[in-house]
Amino acid sequence: MNLLKKGILALLITGVIVSCEDDDSIVVPNEGNGGTGLTEITFPGIPTSSVKASGDGTIITIRPQGLGVDAYIVDFGDPDSTTDIVTITEDAGTATYDYPNNLEEVTYTITVTAKSDKGFADVVQTTSVTVEHTFESIGTAPSSPTEEGRNNIFSIYTNGFEFDGSFVSYSTGSSVSGGSEIALDSGNSILEFSRLIGDAAVLELDEIVVADAFAGGIGVDGIHFDIHSNFETGLDILKITLVDNANSIDYVLDGVNLTDGEWASFDYDLATDFSAPVVQFDEIKLELGTGGTANDYAAIYVDNIYMNRADSSTLLNGDFEDGQDFWKWGVFTDGETNPFGSSSDGSDFDIDGNDTGGKTRGAKWSSSQSGGQLRTSSSRYAYQELNLTPNASYILQYQYAIQDSDSSNEPIGGRRVVGLILDGQYVDGADAADDTNNNLGFHEGFIAEGKFNATTDDAGTIVQIPFTANDSGEIAVMFYAVTPVDAWIDNVKVFEAP
Repeated sequence: MNLLKKGILALLITGVIVSCEDDDSIVVPNEGNGGTGLTEITFPGIPTSSVKASGDGTIITIRPQGLGVDAYIVDFGDPDSTTDIVTITEDAGTATYDYPNNLEEVTYTITVTAKSDKGFADVVQTTSVTVEHTFESIGTAPSSPTEEGRNNIFSIYTNGFEFDGSFVSYSTGSSVSGGSEIALDSGNSILEFSRLIGDAAVLELDEIVVADAFAGGIGVDGIHFDIHSNFETGLDILKITLVDNANSIDYVLDGVNLTDGEWASFDYDLATDFSAPVVQFDEIKLELGTGGTANDYAAIYVDNIYMNRADSSTLLNGDFEDGQDFWKWGVFTDGETNPFGSSSDGSDFDIDGNDTGGKTRGAKWSSSQSGGQLRTSSSRYAYQELNLTPNASYILQYQYAIQDSDSSNEPIGGRRVVGLILDGQYVDGADAADDTNNNLGFHEGFIAEGKFNATTDDAGTIVQIPFTANDSGEIAVMFYAVTPVDAWIDNVKVFEAP
């Protein structure tokens, strides 16, 4: 800047001398960066202060400065672009370029050529800039799953279903890793995957055996995905692969058409929709599908990956060897979500009727955990959903035992264990406990002969309740005790009536 001022000053002095000798008028010469009297371009370099990043870090603006320059040719150094060369013709002008987002971080060499129309030689300067490509994630999530039964879904990635303003998690699922988890203001969370150009998004899971996902012989029949993509910055067609690394098998589903700027839901049959019937997998790959286009940072967002439990009359953990698993409530207003107490005084027989030679675990209720007319905030109710064939005939079978010790606090009607088949499924245990009359069958057991091993044949009292499934097939099994002493159940199962 000082040099520019000196040049102008010299020109002004010359102008005064000439004008005095000719016609007594003063002529002021034109001023400009051409600099009358300059013999070459002065362009010493590109100050880093003139290279500025803005927006999301991908947009770079450069303002070169020099003397004797009529135009600057700015090459932003993007080897994959034909529009990264910009010409500046105005004084103190700027050039701007929006770099692509296909790489997370990259260093570019910016080349600026200073040119003159006075015949001066070009001057070339370079500078390097490292661009960190970032972007703003979406702030929306898809609708929560509508499958409300905690035991009806095998969760891979989901917050669960919504109930009374909060999320209720599913009881069965897999640990998962991969992607960037984004917590939203709504309390939901989603997964973000980016730069899916030549690369796949990978979700690593526990090994999932389709036929036994819930337990031995209790599997899943379909898989669900919610996926979001803005086509301008993402993908339009997706390929989904379920990978069985143990056996080097890929189950491929190509050509999934996404919806621009919206969450889209996809449901697939594991037996028919992939390249082969899915047996097991421990990885999910998401990548650009055949014929698809990936733009900019090629991002997709994923939520609600889960698998539906196949319809079956088989109860989960009916022998209680896994403690409270599958019997616990997700919500119990003003009550206890735990279904029963731990026990080592279960039946001497397993769920198939074989003598084990000793006690098994079973489920236990103490006096403080009693329900019914003794119901308090500490009462416990065991509960599990089942999806049966609508209007088909079934039998609920279980064993029970009640301690025979004396008590001064006998309930009206006597101590008892109650088994129910509820006509529907409930989220809140309080609603189910208030609606026990809405049942397809029930039994109150009053036989109090002590622990299982003190009863006839060490089997306790065996109960069978015949019932007919409702029109939807969606029923639930529930148990509770009304007793001032300990009571137990064991070996619960539902099967089709002969």
